[in-house]
Amino acid sequence: MTSNKHELSTDQKRTLERSISDFKAWLCKIKKLHVDATDRYGKVTFPRPTAADWIMEVKGSEVRFNTYVTANCSFNYFRMIVLHECFHLFVQGVPNKSDAKRLKDDFGDGFMKLFDIEADYYTAMYYKEVEHASLVDVFALYHEGTKIFGDPNIRTPKVERFIGSVLSIANAYFKNPAARQTTKENDLYLPTITNLPTEERIHILLSRKNHFALGEIQTNYYDFVTLKKCYTGLDGRGVKEYVETLVHFASKALESQIPLGIYNQLHRLPMTLSVRTGGGNVAA
Repeated sequence: MTSNKHELSTDQKRTLERSISDFKAWLCKIKKLHVDATDRYGKVTFPRPTAADWIMEVKGSEVRFNTYVTANCSFNYFRMIVLHECFHLFVQGVPNKSDAKRLKDDFGDGFMKLFDIEADYYTAMYYKEVEHASLVDVFALYHEGTKIFGDPNIRTPKVERFIGSVLSIANAYFKNPAARQTTKENDLYLPTITNLPTEERIHILLSRKNHFALGEIQTNYYDFVTLKKCYTGLDGRGVKEYVETLVHFASKALESQIPLGIYNQLHRLPMTLSVRTGGGNVAA
C-alpha cells in the first residue's frame, strides 16, 4: 500500500492543473512553436502512486501523473518536472516512455537528449517570463534533482543532457538577465564528452534559431568532474555551492561575463534558501 508521503494534497493537485493550463497558454503565444492547442488532452488525473519508472503517461484524452517521487523532493521541483513532461506532450509529441524509446531507436540517443534539453529550456523560460524566477532560483530547484537522480553510475547521456540544459538556460539569462521576453534567444547546446579526456574540451552541436552549427566550449577535465559531482550529488554540496558551480561553469564555457544582478544574488545566497515561484514557497 502506498504511503501518504507519495500523495499530493487537493490544493497541490489544483495548483498543478492550473500550472499546466498556464504553461500551455504561454507556449501557444510563442510563434515559433507548433503547439497542440486542441482539447485532445482534456483530463488530468493523479492515480495511485507507483514506483514504476514513469512520471507522465497518456491514455486517450487522459494525462496521468505519477506522484511517487514527491517523497524525495519538494512540490515545486515536482511541478517543474511535470511542466517538462508537458512540453514533451504539447510540442514534441513524445508523451510516453514508449515514445521516447521509439525516438531513440529511430533517430539515436542524441535526438532524445536534444528533446530533453529543449524541454528543460522552455520550462525554465516559463519560470523566468511568467513567474519571474531568477537564474539562481532555477538552478536552486535543480539542486533538488540530486535527491532523485544522484547515482555514481549515472550514464554519459544523462550528464551530457545536464550540461546542455545548464548552458542553454544560463545563456538566455546571461543575454537578458532582467528581460521577461527571452524565448527569442533559444540557443540550445547539445554537448558530447567523448573527446574530453584527450582534448580537455567539450564539443557541441548548437541549435541557433533556424540552423545548426558545430562548436566547442573551453573547459578542462576538472571543470567536468566538478559539474558531474553536482549532478550526482556525490559530494553532498549545499545549494549555495551547487548554484555557484553551475553559474561559474556556464560563464567560463560560454565565455560570458556573469551579469551584475546574478553575481550579486549569488553572493547573497545563504547555505540553504527558499525559492518563491508561482507554485508557492519551497525549501530548496
